[in-house]
Amino acid sequence: MPALTGGGAGSAGLGLTPAGGLPPLSRRVVALVLLVVALSAVVRLVDLGRYRDVVFDEHYYVHDARVLLRGDLAGSAEEPWKPAAPRSVAHPDLAKLAIAAGILVAGDGPWGWRLPGALAGVALVALVFPLARRLGLSDEWALAALILAASDPMLMLHSRLAVLDIYVALFTALAVYLGLRHVQSGFHAGWLVACGAALGAAVAGKWSGLLALPAVLLVIVPPLWRRGGATRALPAAAALLLPAAAVYLAASAPYFLAGHGPGDWLRLQTHMATFGWGVTGDRSFASRPVTWPFDVHPIWYAWSVGPGGTSGLLAIGDFLLWWAGVLAWVVLGVQALLRRDWRLGLAPALVAVLYLPWLLTSRQTYIYYMVPVVPFIAVLVATGLARIAGADWSPVSAVAVSLEEAGGGGRRSGRVAAWAFCLACALVGLLYVPFVIGVPVPFDYYVLLTPFTTWK
Repeated sequence: MPALTGGGAGSAGLGLTPAGGLPPLSRRVVALVLLVVALSAVVRLVDLGRYRDVVFDEHYYVHDARVLLRGDLAGSAEEPWKPAAPRSVAHPDLAKLAIAAGILVAGDGPWGWRLPGALAGVALVALVFPLARRLGLSDEWALAALILAASDPMLMLHSRLAVLDIYVALFTALAVYLGLRHVQSGFHAGWLVACGAALGAAVAGKWSGLLALPAVLLVIVPPLWRRGGATRALPAAAALLLPAAAVYLAASAPYFLAGHGPGDWLRLQTHMATFGWGVTGDRSFASRPVTWPFDVHPIWYAWSVGPGGTSGLLAIGDFLLWWAGVLAWVVLGVQALLRRDWRLGLAPALVAVLYLPWLLTSRQTYIYYMVPVVPFIAVLVATGLARIAGADWSPVSAVAVSLEEAGGGGRRSGRVAAWAFCLACALVGLLYVPFVIGVPVPFDYYVLLTPFTTWK
């Protein structure tokens, strides 16, 4: 593949973007990015109404979106602070308000329920490219990160359902991106205010969006500290947290409009925190967080066998991408620690702060909690591929060809291998598209793509 110009520092495109900004994109790069985003949109929108009834946790959130549209949030006599009509008061309302907006625009049916999530999923994929550039990848390897994220079946499926995690993922990625813009603009306050608003939106979608806060701090605090940030800490905290609080409160507007006061609202937040931390049960598809990066326990949201073959919806990660993510996290993390290279360690650290806190919980958990982590895994793996492409593999090439004949073939070999792996990940994602859309496939196809007992 011919070189794509522009982007971050270094031959492999590594290192954070300087405050001077990024070079403009070539037309070729823009065309490739638009092509990947367009294909992602097709996968997320095609046959969105195939499942006419609610699927999996949609039965909570579609119902609650209807309740929000009716304004039916009155409490019971026993618990006046707790809305009686919703099926779930475990999460804030922002993502459910998005589903309600879809119902207003496209009707109370599958398209109306799912269209907002599909658009959020497309926006998330589109955001990966500029996010990767801001994290220091060249245009070429930012494009690789985009392809990797676009190919992940977990992101595809959650973009096609009226559930909450895709909104958390979008606003988490947006908050980190805006935090990077703040740092790389010379600490312009406007970017930090916008970052805070995105952070508030992530938390207002689901309380697990709180993990976006350490991710944002990881991006902002070290550069701020190096510039004498102790004196700037209080204004920066206010610029970040006040917009976050404002957005979170704004998402509660229907609750206040139903007649609830601040005391009721605080009781509701306490309930969310208590329930969210201590939820238990015996759902067979629950899994421990330590197993998630290895794709051990994917979940079938729907499954059936008929004359046309087998069909279903499978929440599974792109196993090549996720497994490579584990390897890249270890290798790049160790290299960053040994070299004391904060820039190299940023991608592994972002994955760590978004994933590792789940290991501390004893509550019932599910693999789809990885949805907000996947875009950062894509950037992490692309960072590793950039390093492979930039390394000199001439000693390996010399096995078949003398060094004199090989010339620059060592680096070319690494680049070809890196892109071959990227395209292999894309192929894996393509193979699982039938289980993202729910189209029937021969039973043998199902057997081929579910080789492990826990995948069936």
